Amino acid sequence: MASTSEVGHAKNVANLGSGIQILQEMGSLYNPSNTNIKLVNLLPIKTAIDASIVALNNKIPIYKNAVANREIAIAPLGKKSTKVLNYSKSINISATDKENIAHQVKKIRGDSKEKNINPETTEATGISTSQMSYDSRIANLDILINMAASHSEYEPNENDIKISNLQTYQQELTTLSGLVNSAGNELLTARLNRNNILYFSENNVVKLMNEVKAYLKSLGQEGLPYYKAFLKLKFKNIN
Repeated sequence: MASTSEVGHAKNVANLGSGIQILQEMGSLYNPSNTNIKLVNLLPIKTAIDASIVALNNKIPIYKNAVANREIAIAPLGKKSTKVLNYSKSINISATDKENIAHQVKKIRGDSKEKNINPETTEATGISTSQMSYDSRIANLDILINMAASHSEYEPNENDIKISNLQTYQQELTTLSGLVNSAGNELLTARLNRNNILYFSENNVVKLMNEVKAYLKSLGQEGLPYYKAFLKLKFKNIN
């Protein structure tokens, strides 16, 4: 979604603050007819973007912690499901049932490891794609448990693969993954709020700063020092 990095977003915000300081230094010389770029209207935008950055920064650690907690909990899933499979092979059930369990375990283990997602830089598609991978594995675990429980012969002595403990484990994973979903959605909203102010609203920061530059250039020689100073401030758009 975004070609502008998190560093680029932060630079745009910092340059907005620097730009407003330049305009404040100009005093009465800065007197545009365009009401959108009058200082009185630029200052609330600066306040809004600062608030959106605070909100975003608060959401990032919540999401990262939720992801880490789920990652720790789900780490044994592959080996645990393999133990279920191996035990199932040892009991008196049909070859077809054993094959079905083996197929289900293969779904849980997957052909590849989940792609690591950096919540500070990843937009909606990356987060949701990764989330689907985890949710699928957890859902497949539930099916595996039901398949094993359908056989009265499935009565292992090993605590970690007993039906009741597997059910508790599956519920734990479901809860942790739900927390990741919730935190990811809140992170996405916070990022969109920031991007809306910087890039997408009718009077977004990039648009307004370009209009300010054009106005300063129009002042000619009298405003030249301020124009040159403002020109050094780069405001990169998002694609």
